[in-house]
Amino acid sequence: MAKGDMYKCEKCGLVVAIEDPCGCVACDLICCEVPMKKVEKTTKKPAKKSEVKTEKAEKKA
Repeated sequence: MAKGDMYKCEKCGLVVAIEDPCGCVACDLICCEVPMKKVEKTTKKPAKKSEVKTEKAEKKA
């Protein structure tokens, strides 16, 4: 576990963000009597400037 990692309960949908990791070798977060699963971070590429200008022009019309 590292600072910023996020875990989600598959049953109820609760999401937990790690602020201060404990440093233990083995550590599980349990919710609804089930271990929570780590949420993978997704990276989204920023839109190109030409795409942004086109979107703004369409909104004005």
